[in-house]
Amino acid sequence: MSKTIHCCIDIRGVLRWKDRDLRGMFAYQNGQKLSGKEVREVLYDELAKGRKGIPMGEPCEGFSYDTGCPGHGQPEQA
Repeated sequence: MSKTIHCCIDIRGVLRWKDRDLRGMFAYQNGQKLSGKEVREVLYDELAKGRKGIPMGEPCEGFSYDTGCPGHGQPEQA
């Protein structure tokens, strides 16, 4: 059986990046991308909530903000 693991972002690791590298990582609902400074504020807000990581996209079933995706078994194809 194979296993699918969804990606997530380590918040403390990404906070080491320069603002220019953070620019556009997130967007408002209207599609406007956040500046590097705005992304940094979002990440600090997530840390304040006690989160270590955030999912890339919608959280999968069983996602933990401490340990990430637990992995999901996939049946072997014949």
